[in-house]
Amino acid sequence: MSAMVNSSVGPARRKDPLTLTRKGRMLFLGIPALMVSAALLFALIAVLLGSFASPANASTGINALDMTDYAAAVTVLQGDSLWTIAAASDPSRDVREVVSEIVALNDLSSSVLQAGQQLYVPIHK
Repeated sequence: MSAMVNSSVGPARRKDPLTLTRKGRMLFLGIPALMVSAALLFALIAVLLGSFASPANASTGINALDMTDYAAAVTVLQGDSLWTIAAASDPSRDVREVVSEIVALNDLSSSVLQAGQQLYVPIHK
């Protein structure tokens, strides 16, 4: 037996354009739109919360300290050192403690002083 192949028999071909069902539209359009919306909302919330918690806003509610209540301004003279300034500012205390306070008050990174430099020293109480 010989088998004859009929070329007209085969899968049916559609002649109308392909249309998406409701589930198909949700899959291809809705989910990506939902993801983009969620990402934008998350970015907006992050920006808003970041601006409220920024270090620039952290100091706006605090008044500046008046250093004159705690320390006196001293001008460094030629030959002065932290040790001599500390000993002269509060002779009743340990000089090392006073030197430590002078370094902290003035945020000094080095013990080298320049003539004419202004330093805050703790007030003797």
